[in-house]
Amino acid sequence: MQTWNAELLYKTELILGEGPHWHPGWKKFLYVDIEGRKVGRIDPVTKITEERATGKRVGTVVPANDHRLIIALEDAIEELDFETGARKELMKIEADKPGNRSNDGKCDAAGRLWVGTMSMNEELKQGALYCFDGSLQQKLSDISISNGICWSRDNRTMYFIDSLDYHIKAYDFEVSTGNISNERIIVEVKEPGHTPDGMTIDQEGMLWVAMWGGACIHRYDPASGKLIGKVEVPAPYVTACAFGGENMQTLFITTARIGLSKDQLQQYPLSGSLFYININIKGSEMNRFILKENSGS
Repeated sequence: MQTWNAELLYKTELILGEGPHWHPGWKKFLYVDIEGRKVGRIDPVTKITEERATGKRVGTVVPANDHRLIIALEDAIEELDFETGARKELMKIEADKPGNRSNDGKCDAAGRLWVGTMSMNEELKQGALYCFDGSLQQKLSDISISNGICWSRDNRTMYFIDSLDYHIKAYDFEVSTGNISNERIIVEVKEPGHTPDGMTIDQEGMLWVAMWGGACIHRYDPASGKLIGKVEVPAPYVTACAFGGENMQTLFITTARIGLSKDQLQQYPLSGSLFYININIKGSEMNRFILKENSGS
């Protein structure tokens, strides 16, 4: 099994860092701090970091098809102009469930945003997975912690993680309609204390999964379900990862401090920081959200 060691990109204290995403136009990584209620971006070369407060928990951020970003908050999907901080609500999400919030999300090849929800108290099966393209469709229900999501290079398979199931599922995917079918488990996470969190995919079709509690990222072969690689991270709560950089070979990693004791924070003082590792494997390009002119709440 191939192993790597992540390096510190930027020392910070994100409470619940999440949602890494490469913005090819800006040549910067995007990220969120869910509990810190902010969206950030970092230049991996200069290490210059900028952040914008959101005032509400923010689960994910994705680039749109211009200078704007799309963010999923506790109760709404909004458009964010990062330069000015101006926001515009596009769609309410689970307004009838004030105890829920948005979590991880990404866009498919057609430019639709897939975003999941979860109970803020981590109550089981209170969340769902949605697809937003101007209208909002529920795709999966009875989800406990909706997390990593990505697609195969041919866009015929969607991979998805509900963290408390401790496995990765695959679905047949129709890019033209956004329909999913044929649910199946392809990877079982058996290591004690390792909870699968955010996920990305490389151009070889292998899955990279952040391990909450495991201080690492696992690389899996979805065809066999085998663990074939591991990135060690000097923080126990590894939340998500995304490929980017000039050649799409930099793996950017977010971590969290939330829930760690004083002793754990002394042992892992870099918890909540941003990490990276340059890997001789190309990541797949991430999709942008395609804003439709009739999008609105």
